[in-house]
Order: sequence, then C-alpha cells, then structure tokens
Amino acid sequence: MMTQEPEQPPLDPNGGTAGQPVPPVRGQEPAAGQGPAQPPWGQYAQQPQQPPAQPPWGQYAQQPQWGQPQQPGQNPYGYNQYMAPPKPGVIPLRPLRLGEVLDGAFQAARHNGKAIFGSALIFQVITAVLTLAITLSSVGPLTSNIFSDSLSGAAPTEAQLNGLATSMLQLFIGVGAVSFISALMEMVLQGALVVPVLRATLNRKTDFGQMWRLVRPRIGTLLLLALVYAGATLVAVAVYAGVLIGLLFATNTVNSGSGGFAALGFGLLLSLPFLAAGVWAGVKVLLAPAAIVVEGIGVFAGLKRSWQLTQQNWWRTFGISALAAIIAGAIGAIITTPVSLLLGLLLPVMSPTPDQVMGTSVIASVISALIGALVGAVTVAFQTGVMALIYVDLRMRRDGFDVTLLKESESGTDDGGIPGRGAPVPAAAGRYQAGQHPPGQHPGQNPPAPTPPAPYPGEQPPTRHPGQ
Repeated sequence: MMTQEPEQPPLDPNGGTAGQPVPPVRGQEPAAGQGPAQPPWGQYAQQPQQPPAQPPWGQYAQQPQWGQPQQPGQNPYGYNQYMAPPKPGVIPLRPLRLGEVLDGAFQAARHNGKAIFGSALIFQVITAVLTLAITLSSVGPLTSNIFSDSLSGAAPTEAQLNGLATSMLQLFIGVGAVSFISALMEMVLQGALVVPVLRATLNRKTDFGQMWRLVRPRIGTLLLLALVYAGATLVAVAVYAGVLIGLLFATNTVNSGSGGFAALGFGLLLSLPFLAAGVWAGVKVLLAPAAIVVEGIGVFAGLKRSWQLTQQNWWRTFGISALAAIIAGAIGAIITTPVSLLLGLLLPVMSPTPDQVMGTSVIASVISALIGALVGAVTVAFQTGVMALIYVDLRMRRDGFDVTLLKESESGTDDGGIPGRGAPVPAAAGRYQAGQHPPGQHPGQNPPAPTPPAPYPGEQPPTRHPGQ
C-alpha cells in the first residue's frame, strides 16, 4: 500500500514556491512592482502596526514632560492642557474680572493694613478736626445764645442776627478752605496708596514709612494735579453759571413774575449735560494719580496716559468705580446710621436744661466726627485700592504689564521699590484689542504653533495619526 505524500505547493521555475515571491537578499531592495514579503505557506500574516491608542471620550491625551523626548502620537506643546496663570499676590497675573478687582482691593488693604488704613485714618482725622474746629469757632457761640434766648421766650435781636449772618459767611469760607485742603490731601493719598496695592500684587509687604519714602518724589506732581482738577472744576462752574444767566436774560425770565421758578427749571435742565460731561471726563482722568506715581511722569503726561488707558474701556472703568462707590457708601451707612440715631435719642436725655445743650452738642459732634473719620478711612482705602487695580488691569490688557510683573515675581527678590517702575510703555500702546495679548506673551497662554519643516525633495510628509 502506497503512502500518500502530503500535498505540496507547486514549485516555481525560479526555485521558489509557486505563488510565493522570492524574498530579496539582505541589503537589496524589492524589485519594482514587487510587494512586501508574504509569510510562509500555512502561517498567518503579521498584522500591521496599529496607530496609537486614543484616549477615552472627554479626556485629553497624556503629554510628555518638558524636555523629555516625544513619544509617538503625543503633542510636545500640550495644546489641550490649560495652564492656570500665576498668582503670586492678591490678584492673578492676567486681565482681571470684576470680582477679582473688588476682592483684590480688600486683600491688599488687609495685606498692608498699617500703610493703607493708617495713612487714610490720619488724613481723615485731620480733615475732621479742621472741619469741627471751624464749625464750632464760627457758629457755636452765636447759635448757643440764640437757642438759649428762644427757649427763654426772648426774640433774637438785630445785632445777633447780623452777627449770625457774618458767622455763616465765615463758616462758608472756612468750609471751602477745608474742602480745598482735603482735596489736596486726598489726591496725595490716592497716589500714595497705589504703592502698597501694586506691591501686594507680588505678595510684598509695605510698611508706613516705606510707602511715603517711595511716593515722596511724586507729592509735588500730585499737588499740581489736584490744582489742575480744582481749576477745571471752577472753569466748569463759571461756564455753567454764565450759560444759565445768559439763558435767563435771553428769554426775559428775570423780569417776569415767575423768574425764580423759571431759573430753577433752567438750572436743573442745564445741569444734566454738565453733569454728564463731568462724569465722562472724571472717568477718563481717573487713573492719572496712579500713572504719575508708578510711571514717574508729569501732570499732563499722567492725564494723557489715563486718557489712553481708558480708551475703549470707559464703561468698564465707570462701572467698576461706580460699584465700588456704592459698596463704600453702603458700608458707611451701615456704620453711621445707628450711631446717628442713638445720638439723636440720647441728646435730649443728656441735656435737659438749655445750659447743657451746647456741651452735649460738642460731645456729640466729636463722636460723630471720629466715627466718620474711621468710616472714611475704610471707604477711601477700598476705593483707592479699586482704582489702583483698575490701572493694573488696563495696563495688563493693553501693555502686557502682567509679563513685566511675572518677570519681577520670578526674580524672587524684593528691591523695595515700585513694581514695574522702569517698565517701558509700548510706543503703540493699544494696538491690540482690549482684553487680548500677542500670541505667546500671556502667562499661561499656549506658545505659538510651530511651523513644520519642509520635506526633502521627493520625500512624503509624515503621516499624522489622530491625537498626534
């Protein structure tokens, strides 16, 4: 019985098996038109290399560490990852949101309490003492005599009334002088408080003496700025009065019987456009004190700088500053209203006789002035902090000021100066749209996309798998 041989594939005349190409010799390339080598008869072909596994839906691919070689299918720059901007101090170094501006103002005041609250309290106490002294010295004695005579049933004499009118004129002049002095001091205070707020953005402490040493060279410029504001206000009032008087004479309202009511109506209507223009101009130059102190520029250069920074950001600046004023007013009302009501209830009980009225009124005035000074210090510190952070925010949006602050923060040393003092202002400030930065210059922003190298002649570009 013959043994049946297993079936063999037919032989190829060239020495190989029919249907199976002859593998090339090592070092030789396959012949033209010859495909890749096939597996031996009866074996499975090796599967082609699979592309890199994709991450699950909703997850980002794992990125290599900086400086490590890139694995196949990985992104060297981490475009799909979010890098939070650095926050070395009270605010993150990026364009700020509303809540970050308000919270940063409170945090900066708490971070440098002695410099901010101490300075604001001293200025408020000085203003309150001057106002109280002028009020008591001008009107106090005459008012006491007239009030005592009215309680006793005697009518005030003509000499007392003339003296009261003179005292009221003196009071008006004195209060105007105190208001002018307080405006000068408030301007200096606004510029000074910018220093600890700006240093708090880099988590740097500022004591009372250090703040005034840093701002001392700019005090004269701040006083000149206050004089410019006062002069502009007087000019606006004079123009308003001139226009109002001209309208009254032009309409012959002065000679009519209802001239008083007509003048009141004209005055109210005319005050609206003047008030709107005043608010608009006030917001445009709101940041001038901060620019003068931080950038070390003059009065008119500071006004111009504030004008440029608020360009295309007027409504944002107005909204944040108005909200800060409302919050400050609410804080003041919450504290002062109960005190005023309490003093009003206790005053008749503490002064049952006419002789005790004057002494009790003086005590009540002193208490009210001290509480008002304390509340004023808190509100001034908060509003000035908001103004300083608005300045920082707009400079980050327009000048890339966050990059400057980041470089100073990375140095790890405190030179004791004003952060960003020597930073150059771009000649074409504002060439970027508000809220935008040049690509790759914002902290935490992805670097610009690299340009792939051009392939060699005859070379095919590399295949990019999904996720690569």
